[in-house]
Amino acid sequence: MFLSRTATAVAKPLLILFNCSYNEGRLPQDWKNAVISPIFKKGHKSNPENYSPISLISVICKIMESLIRDSITEFIQKRNLITDHQHGFIPRHSCLTNLLEALEAWTSILDKGYGLDIIYLDTMLHRRFLEK
Repeated sequence: MFLSRTATAVAKPLLILFNCSYNEGRLPQDWKNAVISPIFKKGHKSNPENYSPISLISVICKIMESLIRDSITEFIQKRNLITDHQHGFIPRHSCLTNLLEALEAWTSILDKGYGLDIIYLDTMLHRRFLEK
């Protein structure tokens, strides 16, 4: 809210800061620090496994990241450098469109009489999966 109210006053200093950071190829140390907050999911509040850690980082850093991400995404899309199967961070693509395409492919495989094995991995389970 503060940044939106002071946008005209802070736009030029932020531009200078962003360009300096980009040209030097490094971020200010404060931008690399995060405050980790536990967010309760479900179950007993006394069990630490029922919390998800959320990293709170600098809003200014997040703004710079989004500007860079948007520029890279636009560059890649204009030059058709990304496959149509990519769904993350692409306009009009989402987890749902990814799932619908996968379902269509699986149905097609099964309709042709082939077998199909599917493995689902949750990012939080990678460590347990590797241990097994």
